[in-house]
Amino acid sequence: MVKNSRLIKVAKGLYYSPEYKNGNQVPLTQKHIKKFMLPHHGLGFAVGESLYYRLKLTSKKPLNYTYYVNHIQGKTRTIQNSKFIRIYSEINDNIIKHIECIDILEHFESIHNINPENFNQYISSFLNGYDDKIMNHAIVVIKPKKRSIAFLKEILDENSIDHTLGFYLSTTSKYHIPKWKTGF
Repeated sequence: MVKNSRLIKVAKGLYYSPEYKNGNQVPLTQKHIKKFMLPHHGLGFAVGESLYYRLKLTSKKPLNYTYYVNHIQGKTRTIQNSKFIRIYSEINDNIIKHIECIDILEHFESIHNINPENFNQYISSFLNGYDDKIMNHAIVVIKPKKRSIAFLKEILDENSIDHTLGFYLSTTSKYHIPKWKTGF
């Protein structure tokens, strides 16, 4: 079936039946991959470039897509320009919001031409729904860098929000925290 193009191999153990339009094969797109791997809410969510673009933190369209999922075998699965990373947690809106925040802070300095106004709006919105218990769960699940936790701690301290993030940090260490306040 693969030899006569009725099925096309996408990745190890994954094949698809191509669609045709006007006699030409329609290439497999990111939307097809996402629809196949995440058929319904609660199985996974986007992080990385596509998250930053969706939140308007950057105007650069994503070239690669990264998703946290809880239903694949193995640690990761890559299909074309989409990477699926296994996390061992239930996935709901609160967990998604907290993991997204960690991801944004972790990659803050590498986000292409970050929009400071949109970042500050995002942080304000996130802080309204901040839950320390959920954040502690998210930290255990995705294991971010200590500097990302320190960055979040500084934001929470600046906004006088109670938290227990100091538990993950050493009092003798100095962590690199990027300039994030309005205007950077």
